[in-house]
Amino acid sequence: MDTNRERIFSLAFLDLARKLPQYFTRKRKMSFTCLVLFMLNMVKTSIQVALDRFFEDIGQEETHMSQQAFSKARDKLRWEAFRWLFNEGVNDIYEHHYDTWHGYRVTGFDGSKLQIPDDQELRDYYGTMGSARVAATAQASALYDVYNNVLIDVQLEPLKTDERTLALRHIAVLRKLPSFGKELAIGDRGYASFGLIEAFKDSSISFLLRVKRGFNVDIDQLGEGDNSAVLRKNGHEDICVRVIKFTLPSGELETLITDIADKRMGIKAFKELYFKRWPIETKYDEIKNKLQVENFSGRTVNAIMQDFYISMHMSNIAAIARWEAQAEVDEERSQKENKYDYHVNANLVIGTLKDRFIMAMLEENPRVRRKMVGRILYLLKFDAEPTRPDRSIPRNPSPRKAKFRHNRKSNC
Repeated sequence: MDTNRERIFSLAFLDLARKLPQYFTRKRKMSFTCLVLFMLNMVKTSIQVALDRFFEDIGQEETHMSQQAFSKARDKLRWEAFRWLFNEGVNDIYEHHYDTWHGYRVTGFDGSKLQIPDDQELRDYYGTMGSARVAATAQASALYDVYNNVLIDVQLEPLKTDERTLALRHIAVLRKLPSFGKELAIGDRGYASFGLIEAFKDSSISFLLRVKRGFNVDIDQLGEGDNSAVLRKNGHEDICVRVIKFTLPSGELETLITDIADKRMGIKAFKELYFKRWPIETKYDEIKNKLQVENFSGRTVNAIMQDFYISMHMSNIAAIARWEAQAEVDEERSQKENKYDYHVNANLVIGTLKDRFIMAMLEENPRVRRKMVGRILYLLKFDAEPTRPDRSIPRNPSPRKAKFRHNRKSNC
């Protein structure tokens, strides 16, 4: 098995039982490894149906585990185990080559609200939204590698936790990564503050932030172009920033600030770089609508956190599978005169990994396992789709509020 394909398997951590004994203390009808892999398969159907299917797929048709027994087993597994798994997966990814911008690993951070089951325990813990303040809702935040499609850090907290606080946590996590090096973080307007910029400076992380009018009087007075300004706050050291201003096609004046002083990177470069942040928005679409993160399989805080980190981890595994398949697609088509470039469909990746990935993880024979993952990559590259440039679909100004959308099919 080559190094790239081995990465897919290393992220599954088949020896979790040995590495994480502190997270699971009682033996159950389902082994620890099977329990973890069953949960990694992201149950989005009836749990009982999923359990019966799982035992049948692994050749243990005579085994029956009730939904109640499964719930008791997962209650003994703390959600921190899956956060650890997610973090180890991120570290593993960055042991290999990854794409950069002028040597910088470029990350974007953003928050989003997640709907959770309307149980009193969850309402009390996470908080509520809506006109009647009864809809249980959690605050999510992600630090996302925009060039490599990798979630580096994710947080799920009660609504009372503001997004800037979560951004500071992302900075702390990024700073502790074994791969920490030349870093550049991008933030949308609303994040910019003296405290956040100071945290970037103290952590040796460069930044590119969009700021609103009123953020700083001196910056507001600057004209369009490449300028500089000094941010001052009593009791703190002054911070010099570079101010990039340009007009959008809509006529709105955009303002960006950065600490990167290298003039070889001009207005055009920063303008293009800022819009590289957009994939974090599409990543949330993938997480919510393709991975169905809000379709939780439990109704406790522990279960919610388990499902959240499972979805984030599987999102990164899907990204790796897509890398591998895309590399094979590009190689095979490099000698062909195709009218369009071809890409691996993200939704197809998630659907193809469903069940097949977990079955590959349970296979002990390396040769058979290699064949199984080869089959996954074959299916992904075989169904690659053409990318047609300048193609867009007009937005519907009055979309109906449907629970399930025809263009966002379930992968279960």
